[in-house]
Amino acid sequence: MLTYVVRRVLTTIPIFFAALFLVHVGVSSTTDPLANSRLCLPRCQAGYDMLVEKYELDKSIWQRPFTWFGHAVRGDFGFSEVLGAPVSKVLLERGGNTAILAVPAFLLSALLAVLLSVYSARKQYSRGDYVLTGFSFLGLAMPTFFFGLFLQVFFGVWFQHWTGLKPFYTSLKRDDSWLHLLQSATLPILTLTIVSVAADSRFGRASMLEVVNSDYIRTARAKGLSERTVIWKHALRNALIPLVTLWALGFAALLGGSVITETVFSWPGLGPAFIAALSKPDLDLVMGISIFAATVAIVFNLVADILYGVLDPRIRLD
Repeated sequence: MLTYVVRRVLTTIPIFFAALFLVHVGVSSTTDPLANSRLCLPRCQAGYDMLVEKYELDKSIWQRPFTWFGHAVRGDFGFSEVLGAPVSKVLLERGGNTAILAVPAFLLSALLAVLLSVYSARKQYSRGDYVLTGFSFLGLAMPTFFFGLFLQVFFGVWFQHWTGLKPFYTSLKRDDSWLHLLQSATLPILTLTIVSVAADSRFGRASMLEVVNSDYIRTARAKGLSERTVIWKHALRNALIPLVTLWALGFAALLGGSVITETVFSWPGLGPAFIAALSKPDLDLVMGISIFAATVAIVFNLVADILYGVLDPRIRLD
């Protein structure tokens, strides 16, 4: 197992640096910090020259990533003009706010996806399976922003009108109380969870159906093992492999900033910060968030590769 992990880590390192390099080149080629300054030339020549020097726009687009990496290694990711703070501070604060939504949403969706997948596979074509399938398709078809807005209207307007109570806030309430944080985070977490479960449960069901009809599962039943042991110990382990891939990509996307959900709920995470940076454009902040998202995606894909070897020892021998 150790050899397998070391091999995967060593394979990831060049991919990591190549991805960061390409992300930097891609962001630089699609973002123009001089767009507004050109309109006021020659009156703002000094400011124009300052931006050229700051972002090294006089150098080749293929040379700029190396300078940026040199500063990033020392913890200097630049300064965000939009938010008026160092990019490192923005990533820490906004990333923490995003994690408040991403971590609970991921854990809930993963747990529900496993439970629903096992139930649907064991009760294939039953009434419950049809109901879960219908809700899954509804969750896949429903736009995230629509579901988020519906929850805001239901709990923020209708429920309060019916009961006189307001159990949830529709934006982050600045308070030290865990109760207020929970009231603010519940609706966006619920939105992210339902959207994730809708997709994961379908993949999990298909994977479970493939596994439970395999030869080794029939052999396990023939040996007299209980159905609970067969499903939860033998079948589920192999059925989780496709889900691990989805979880790695999904969790990386959540941590990288759930743009639509955070914007709908006015949640001060990485998503709205990224939109604000693009509209400026704020090259340092766009670069910082893009590099952060790419890093998270690569790291969690590495974690998924390692989990493959844990779930199926045959993979470690390939």
